[in-house]
Amino acid sequence: MKKTDAINCIQSLILVFIFTHQFCMAQTIQIKGTVRNELTSQIIPGANIRIYNTTLGAPTDKDGNFTLSLSKLPVTIVVSCIGYERALYDILEKSANPLRILLRPVTYVLKEVEISPVSHSAVFEDKTYSVLDYEMMDDHVLLLVFRNVVKSAGMLLLSRTGDTLAVSDLPDLPPEMLRRDFLSNVHYYAKSGQTYQCYYNPEHQSLDFLHPVSTDSLEKYVMPYLFRISGRLYFQEKVLNGFGTSIAYYCKDGGKRYIRNCMNDKKISEYRDDMSFYLKWNGAIGTYVFPEDDIEREDRFDFSKSLIEGGAYGKNEARAHQFEFFNMIYPLFKLTEDTIAFFNFGSDRLELLDPDGMVISSAPISFHKGSIGINPLTKSDRAENDGWRWGTKILVDGASHDLFTVFLRNGMVMIRKIDLKTGKLGVATIIPYIFPEKIKLYNNEAFFLCKEGGNNENWKLLKCYIR
Repeated sequence: MKKTDAINCIQSLILVFIFTHQFCMAQTIQIKGTVRNELTSQIIPGANIRIYNTTLGAPTDKDGNFTLSLSKLPVTIVVSCIGYERALYDILEKSANPLRILLRPVTYVLKEVEISPVSHSAVFEDKTYSVLDYEMMDDHVLLLVFRNVVKSAGMLLLSRTGDTLAVSDLPDLPPEMLRRDFLSNVHYYAKSGQTYQCYYNPEHQSLDFLHPVSTDSLEKYVMPYLFRISGRLYFQEKVLNGFGTSIAYYCKDGGKRYIRNCMNDKKISEYRDDMSFYLKWNGAIGTYVFPEDDIEREDRFDFSKSLIEGGAYGKNEARAHQFEFFNMIYPLFKLTEDTIAFFNFGSDRLELLDPDGMVISSAPISFHKGSIGINPLTKSDRAENDGWRWGTKILVDGASHDLFTVFLRNGMVMIRKIDLKTGKLGVATIIPYIFPEKIKLYNNEAFFLCKEGGNNENWKLLKCYIR
């Protein structure tokens, strides 16, 4: 063989090797495995296996098996499932044998709390359509559904068991959301800036829409009201930049009347002390004394700028103070035609009021004390409650008018009923899906939106029984 031929042959072999190597590297690497309970060795269906720091992954099937398609190794995978502790595994190389992944069950240790598994069922689940929004409409469920990135959307009215009562096209596209007013009317919001009140005609089994109203008008004249009692329209107003609230009603004959004022004096005092400290820390001479009305001045409490720039301090401290002082809520609910429930978190009391704002009875409340940023739990308390924190929400059952509150932990939601006479909480129900959205309660059932995971999964409407 000539020297030039030998060189050409070697070069060809090198090129073949390079292309073969690149082809092999470009091939998909399949990793198979099984997820089991660490204590019982039972298979775990529905577990989620995700490549760390990505949205790529796969669920386990009914036999607990999964197959991952990878482009390269090594990788780290995250394995999670409701009721089990999350686990991270490093896959360094492809193995001839399937992986065996073990998850440890979560042990819930909550003082005076009984937790039991709850069953759930689908109200609406469709591979073609995704749920954009929903609202309770009397004893039924009104859904706003879409497909093809909201290019095709419609309205469905279902019974609470999932039976279809009516179907309708939308009067205005694209859709934005559904919202219920204080009179239990449901309004369809279009992105055009128009809203349409939804009306169900049971005789013709049809969904109709009343004449459009601008979104601005509806939000300004209807949505601020909370409920109606004997011709009175009740509402709340924030005072002192959210440090307090005023309860009032409007009636045709008497106009606007304020019946209850609540100020969180403790938080106001803490806030003044913090502001004085930061003013001194940032170079102010002496100790600044706040006038009584100075807390209402926006320029004095501009937290987005430093003191030199004319504000109070920096943006990171601003976020901390926004979380600490401006997350205060004062929920107000109509229980009957004679009774209003008012959560006075300023004095840690649950007050039952008559329609004129007079206190009928009150009870101490402490469930909100565990809210991070308001009054952090001690180390022993955190261990006792196993990481749950208050979710700053009060929910009302649309049928029974019972009140509930929620607690959060790593994407999970726990619901507990509030005893209106004692302020204590009842047994707990954990929603059997992580990151549920828009939880609504009706007749001891919790409705919620969720999806299994991944970017292409459709949102579905599920429900579970609450105790």
